[in-house]
Amino acid sequence: MSPDSQPSESDSFLGRLVDFFLRGDLAVLLSVAALLLGGVAVLLTPREEEPQIIVPMADVHVAAPGLDAGEVERQIATRLEKLLAQIDGVEHVYSLSRRGSAVVTVRFHVGEDREDSLLKIYNKIHSNTDRIPPGVESWVVKPIEIDDVPILIATLWSDRPEAVDDHELRRIAEEIEVELQALPRTNRTEVVGGRPRVVGVELDPDALAARDTSALDVAWALGASNVRRPAGGFEQGDRHREVDAGDFFDGVDGLSRAVVNVVDGIPVRLIDTEGVVREVRTRIVDAPQEAVFRAFTSLGGVLLFNSLRLLSAILLSSFEAQSR
Repeated sequence: MSPDSQPSESDSFLGRLVDFFLRGDLAVLLSVAALLLGGVAVLLTPREEEPQIIVPMADVHVAAPGLDAGEVERQIATRLEKLLAQIDGVEHVYSLSRRGSAVVTVRFHVGEDREDSLLKIYNKIHSNTDRIPPGVESWVVKPIEIDDVPILIATLWSDRPEAVDDHELRRIAEEIEVELQALPRTNRTEVVGGRPRVVGVELDPDALAARDTSALDVAWALGASNVRRPAGGFEQGDRHREVDAGDFFDGVDGLSRAVVNVVDGIPVRLIDTEGVVREVRTRIVDAPQEAVFRAFTSLGGVLLFNSLRLLSAILLSSFEAQSR
């Protein structure tokens, strides 16, 4: 036999290895072991019909009254974005700036612990309170969860917008919201859209100047008068009586009698109801709030349901029934 026809050492090793598996029972044992391990993996691997993918997110709402959108962006939103981007595990930070307020959204990487992520945000903000601009009045951190997404939308509208407008639809929605809160496992409810009922005070600048009163004086006086606080109590006989100081306005009549200033010992009220005090020629309007945002649609209102498993939240939204 020539040297070329003799098997090499590597060929003989591979041949022996193949012969070992073909002639022995090891191949069957390995196949059975692989099947068993696959069955165990199928049994132990967690499975869900709707997998919960944890992506921690939170909105930081900042109130800065008096600042326009550009100032809010430069002085608050940009600084807060840079600050929150320093937190470990943060993937994206973006913001929305508008007049008097800003919303900064923080999104963490998938799989980050939700509670730890929120704790990091709170710690980062409170450890930098000395860097808060003077224009900031308050802030609040609101977590964003998957349960905030509505799962059902029901629309409320009116075929007679001149009789039932968005204000009336909102009042109907508020009544429906109260009834829906009685449903089992109902969580958060919210009414969005439509003009709510407000009592507006329209001042006459000339009358204010004639009575040495400014609009800020009126605003401060109304805020200070519409307060009720506990002021202690006393014992009478065998009973304990609580004492409250102040009172809330009981309506338009109570508001009209509010004293907003005292000039030369004479009280200045919003409206001269008794003819013995000065008034600032105020017009008090009890009507729907003026529209701030307009949604030009043909719908009158929207009813949204939100739930994790059954019914979790109800969101009622009514829009102005008008198309442009």
